[in-house]
Amino acid sequence: MKRAVQLIMMIYIGGILYSCKNNNAKDPDVSSNKKTISNRPNIIFIMDDQHRWDALGKINSQVITPTLDSLATHGIYFSQAVCQAPMCVPSRNSIMFGLYPNQTGVFRNNGGVPDSLMPGKTMAQYFMDAGYETAGFGKTHWGKYKTNTRGFETRYVSEIPEEGAISMAEMNPDAKARYDAEIAPMGAGEENNLGYLGFTSKLPEEDHRDGWITKQAIDYIKKRNDDRPLFLYLSYMKPHAGHNVPEGYEDLYAADTIQYAQQPPWKADYSPHSKGVNRRDMYEGYWKNASEEEWKLMTMRYYANVTWIDNMMGKTLKALKDKGILDNAIVIYTSDHGEMLGERYYRFNKYNLYESSVRVPMILSGNALPNTIQKNTVNNKPVENIDILPTLLNAANIDLNKELPGKDLLGAIGRTGSFSALHERDGEAAFMWRTQEYKLILVFERQKMVKDYKEEHILTGEFYNLTQDPNEWDDLYGNVSVQDVQDKLTKALVAHLQQQ
Repeated sequence: MKRAVQLIMMIYIGGILYSCKNNNAKDPDVSSNKKTISNRPNIIFIMDDQHRWDALGKINSQVITPTLDSLATHGIYFSQAVCQAPMCVPSRNSIMFGLYPNQTGVFRNNGGVPDSLMPGKTMAQYFMDAGYETAGFGKTHWGKYKTNTRGFETRYVSEIPEEGAISMAEMNPDAKARYDAEIAPMGAGEENNLGYLGFTSKLPEEDHRDGWITKQAIDYIKKRNDDRPLFLYLSYMKPHAGHNVPEGYEDLYAADTIQYAQQPPWKADYSPHSKGVNRRDMYEGYWKNASEEEWKLMTMRYYANVTWIDNMMGKTLKALKDKGILDNAIVIYTSDHGEMLGERYYRFNKYNLYESSVRVPMILSGNALPNTIQKNTVNNKPVENIDILPTLLNAANIDLNKELPGKDLLGAIGRTGSFSALHERDGEAAFMWRTQEYKLILVFERQKMVKDYKEEHILTGEFYNLTQDPNEWDDLYGNVSVQDVQDKLTKALVAHLQQQ
């Protein structure tokens, strides 16, 4: 109990310190075209992995996230944000290049692009070329090719090596070995059933990859001595399974009160666009017969992972504040994709275009937001993760070297819907067009070029009324009652493909 109380105090402090503005700092005019390097805002980009859109204390009282809640209170929470591909590698490439998967050429987790064939500048390269100091800590997951640091002058990685980066394995090999031994029973990607059920870690925080990354980031911030504006990238591997959260965080939750996924009244899985993917047999075979206690523990440990990551974000933001870096800063947070957590007939992780997989939490905050932006607001417009790069470049008055498809999150945005893509099944491509009220998923015969997709290539589809059916249990595709809306969204989706 003492450990839990200490954690609560640490979390509380991490959540509120960000909001304490330096009264001596002047609000910058981020719209000025005459801005010099010296007064450009610091850019703090924080991302985690597999974080459900609704795993925020702001909108879910079951979850403890004071740091993210504080960011939202002093900024904008984007309630309808989606990723461009519900899996790590294509999603992260889209975020860092500001391009759709069809433009990066990265469609699945087994893909990637070598350094010599990159489709444009990375986020870090834009800021480095504009005179920023660039520092990156944690996961990027570029794909199957070993890359260089792609614009990061300072680079620490905990798992996936990059040429020129400092890795956990070389800097703290004993800690890395202890962590690898603890997660070994959780299987590939820490995503077998034990990985989801989880257990309390026996290791200290700094033996965990994310704990190690946080320490390196904070040490760097404290020692930093550079007059240039800073672009800092902090990316975590959790709350992605495995659910082996360090001691104390589970004590913040009452497992017996946790609400977990309710199953649809089906006798078999129904998922026309993603049937057969996502380790279906393994998960269904276990969780169909799991006890209520196991369901509650699994869900609680996922939330405990979220709280742990939130706490480390808070400690890093405190270090940035103490250094004065937040006095003139834009802070943006998102995740690469969501987590099904057993919904829709025992589905786990991602690899589909349903809500819990494709939606992400997104927050834009910081003292350098324009004075015209009202703080503590909820933006319900259709936004996407590819909007992050143009938004940050515009805020820093950095010119693009090529046109990007994303929108400025501080502008009017001007989309009628949001887009995501899934290429998990051979010979097929599934695309989503989503509004706040409706979702259309179309499965096409795969084409060589994105501009080749036409209505005549549609194989099947799904249509959901998200207002009346937020669980997406009732597929209305082809139903006469929604035909007009379905036709409208179909045309919008095909037009969007042909514009990429």
